[in-house]
Amino acid sequence: MVVMNYKSLQNDKKLKRAISYPYDITSNSFTFIKGESEAFDILLTKGRYPVIGYGSNQSPQRLREKYGVDHSAIPVQRGWLEDHDVVYSAHFASYGSIPAALTYVKGSSVSVAVNWLNDEQLEIMHGTEWDNYNYAQLTDISLKLQEGTILTEAYAYLCFTGYITNNGSPIALTEVAAKNRIFDSLNQIEILTLVRDKLEPKMKLDDFLREQIVSKKIRQERTQKLRKQAIEPLNASHVVISYT
Repeated sequence: MVVMNYKSLQNDKKLKRAISYPYDITSNSFTFIKGESEAFDILLTKGRYPVIGYGSNQSPQRLREKYGVDHSAIPVQRGWLEDHDVVYSAHFASYGSIPAALTYVKGSSVSVAVNWLNDEQLEIMHGTEWDNYNYAQLTDISLKLQEGTILTEAYAYLCFTGYITNNGSPIALTEVAAKNRIFDSLNQIEILTLVRDKLEPKMKLDDFLREQIVSKKIRQERTQKLRKQAIEPLNASHVVISYT
């Protein structure tokens, strides 16, 4: 294992992006408009798809990267999803991070956001998720929204790559709040270090990250290694929906 000063990662824009996942998760509902977070307007949710954001899709920063500043308003509503937690998926994002995955865990509850998307916004979101996630409708859930409503059905992107494990169990995201969490949790730097130690123990973390950001081939090869070591996803009752 190679140890390094993690502060040096903050000085490189691309590396900082990789280690900052899942970015700035807010505690309150908001309306995302023109690239900024404004007051939440529940009236804007009418006629839209409730799509659960549980990793970086909760973050205004990531929404800005996906939708830019020239877009119609997106209501983003905080809530607690019962019998679930958020863990690390067994794949690397193009920007170097290890992204999140939703998992069924009886008795746990996890803090999530519901992005209320129209048809056009949903198509844009699909384009950022299709390669490692199935788009699905979760049925028979309990998702208590901050404003009091309880959803029994909602949409989510469910990973099919499997979960990264430590001692046989999934690893939760420290940055995502949960109640009655049964898994150990790590932040992004910690999970990247753990995975680096498994895949390239003699490599510095900054070099490890740069390689997989620059090279799609290396990123895919490492993802395949992670998938071979992963455990199968465990999801609540759901129906997979085609992206087309």
